[in-house]
Amino acid sequence: MPTGQSLVIPFGTANPEKALAVASRDGRPANVVSIDANDEEPLRLHHGPYDFRATPGLGTASDTETRLTLLRDHLHALCDLWQKAQHGFIDAYFGFINGALEHEQNALTTELADYSGLYHYRDWAFSALRPLPRAQIPTDDGSFIAIDFAFWTRSGLVTIDLIGAQTPTKSRRKQLATLAQNGVTIIDVESARLSSGGAAYLETLLPDPFHHFWQGEVLPKSPFKPNIMNAAADGGVRF
Repeated sequence: MPTGQSLVIPFGTANPEKALAVASRDGRPANVVSIDANDEEPLRLHHGPYDFRATPGLGTASDTETRLTLLRDHLHALCDLWQKAQHGFIDAYFGFINGALEHEQNALTTELADYSGLYHYRDWAFSALRPLPRAQIPTDDGSFIAIDFAFWTRSGLVTIDLIGAQTPTKSRRKQLATLAQNGVTIIDVESARLSSGGAAYLETLLPDPFHHFWQGEVLPKSPFKPNIMNAAADGGVRF
């Protein structure tokens, strides 16, 4: 991986070069995220930019649950249409977020009690780490290594490699070894167990940065700000 201060990751694509070209040409949010490798702040759901132009079912998103559904549907749209396990991961991950919030509901509600109902404990969902589906991790030679999902935590990249029944090819094993040698954490997620276990299975696999994801945040934040509106097509998302 490049050792500069900025890590540029195309995602939601099998063609990273095209994604980079589109982002440069349009000058507007696209399927590329730039991460400051020196920033200890993780990439969270409330961090944009989001490009909702290709997301189905755009419409009014005026409350937390509707907005979470919109984000989930947006992430589904970035997955490979034919990779069932990728879509299963998104559903399981949002189930994991919901489970964490429900488990700590009383404590989180008490923490927000002084704000006269301005916030709801469910608003903390947007502090969860943001998954980048079909992430393309840049390498030192200018090529990219595709991974099912990538997350940026306080300490670096954590990636999800969905494992099926087939043994990975030699070239794939070499790619994963390259990521590991460059400090990328790779979590193997068995597709069959993900399908049967869902959020409970993920809970056993995801490391500490994913749990109690609201810690380090002063108050809940929303990704739905005026600049996000501009990323949607005319007549699309309204807030």
